[in-house]
Amino acid sequence: MTYQIRQASLEDGEELLDLWHGFTDHLSKHDDRYAHKESADDRWLQYFENQLVDSKYGTVIVAEHEDSGELVGVLEARIMGNHPIFRLQDHGYINGHYVAESHRDNGVGAALLEEVHEWFDQSEKDVDFYRVDVMHGDESAEAFYESNDFEPVEHVFERATDREQ
Repeated sequence: MTYQIRQASLEDGEELLDLWHGFTDHLSKHDDRYAHKESADDRWLQYFENQLVDSKYGTVIVAEHEDSGELVGVLEARIMGNHPIFRLQDHGYINGHYVAESHRDNGVGAALLEEVHEWFDQSEKDVDFYRVDVMHGDESAEAFYESNDFEPVEHVFERATDREQ
């Protein structure tokens, strides 16, 4: 199978919803708070159209199956500004990265990472590194990112309050 890796366009928004649902479904298997709300589709489309497409500091990269034209993978990334206190300079952040299950293990996920690597590298900002969060217990994602030269750098812990939900 062959895929075209490209920047997303406004016309991709509706089709990307299916991939976004796959991504949120995957996250919610590890933490049900990541299941999307009823109104989430409209809000995500607005975010995609107004803050990601043609953005100077954000991008959405898609993998399109060359035979069918179907979008089978997506990666959303942003450039984060300098930290006001720490020596943490401009850096990249992958907010979402998902490949449809039927197209995994074909190099699509890695190809999306290579494309975003170039995007960060060519940015007018001095981006020296980029990050991605992985849900606790998502061992396949951990293995995937480590096999693509990512290194674990921090763990995030949380504790629930006594407030009734």
